[in-house]
Amino acid sequence: MSASASDDAFYENLTLGLIKVLNQIQRINSINYDKRNPTERTSISAWETRHNVSLPSDMKAFYLCTDGFCLFWSYEYTATDNKRVGKIHIPHLIQITLIRENLESIMNANQNIPKTPISAQHNDAIPQLHLTPKSKIFELSTILDLAKVVMIYEVPETNVMRIYLLELESLKLQFLADTFSEYLRMAIAHLGLPYWELCFSSCSLPSWTQQLFLLLAPHLLENNEPRRNVKNFHNGNDENPPFNTLDPSVFRSKPRSSKAPKHK
Repeated sequence: MSASASDDAFYENLTLGLIKVLNQIQRINSINYDKRNPTERTSISAWETRHNVSLPSDMKAFYLCTDGFCLFWSYEYTATDNKRVGKIHIPHLIQITLIRENLESIMNANQNIPKTPISAQHNDAIPQLHLTPKSKIFELSTILDLAKVVMIYEVPETNVMRIYLLELESLKLQFLADTFSEYLRMAIAHLGLPYWELCFSSCSLPSWTQQLFLLLAPHLLENNEPRRNVKNFHNGNDENPPFNTLDPSVFRSKPRSSKAPKHK
């Protein structure tokens, strides 16, 4: 197998076949993704030393295969109106930085609210969040001026982190995922639809984004959709789990001889 074919197989596995699915959806076109070099171990060690935290094993394995990931696609509204709207983006490791918002303000904003997502307010399977002055919050992405996707280390000395949505107006945190792999699966399950994370917040989706959801995946807007049944998912009792399983071994299947990043 050539290096190019091996790379294509890696990204196909990484996205759980999403590229093939998107190719079958009418009006979706121009599906592309960046091919990136692996992150050097020394760069990962330097990042961990700089921030005094350790990356979780699945996230470290991901970055040892590819320094971030970006998949994007366009939608043909009319014959003369074709816009790039879909996107799954995992930043370069060096771009993951501590948030600028004041930690004390975030702690105060989250003292007296339920530590469960809006979509599962009565779900006791979600771990409670215990922020302290030593906790560290890193920014993964920004969603308009409404929210940020963040990864939180409650105890920096461990490699345990969880992913939340930080609502910028209220500074309240909404739970998204227990692990990096779960967050990536969620992005795939949502087809890379723009601002999908807002489905798990008190913020409303922009009207044009709601229109895309209704056109391409209306079930994702339903409050009783199975992916929101986090209790069943975490306990492993759901016969139809909300996301496909992402095998961590996929992070070991990309050759380190990859060329410079290029578009498919």
